Amino acid sequence: MFHFAPRTFTRAVFAGSLLSLTVAVVDSQAATQAASPAPATPDSQLAAKIHKAISDDKAVAGYAQTIKIIVSDGLVSLKGSARSEADKKAIGAKADAIAGEKNVMNNLVIVPDAKPTN
Repeated sequence: MFHFAPRTFTRAVFAGSLLSLTVAVVDSQAATQAASPAPATPDSQLAAKIHKAISDDKAVAGYAQTIKIIVSDGLVSLKGSARSEADKKAIGAKADAIAGEKNVMNNLVIVPDAKPTN
């Protein structure tokens, strides 16, 4: 048979209860954070503005869904492909106008067969 000293048993039950409580609090915080959308950061807002500017320009709107706009600490990197140098420059100009010319790296590659989705 098991024999527990009353104090040891009480401490074990109390410690176990505290551990269970801690897990419950952490789980409810995780559920609350998962339920609420992430707040918009300045970088995500900048990317959204550039995306909208490209989408609103009929000449390059087809690229809005195919290029990647990566923003980190206000620095913009454009990645993907464009059909022509003119399209590449037009997309870069949209990003330059919003983020500032010195903050944009236009890494779009010219692929004449690339077809933007319209």
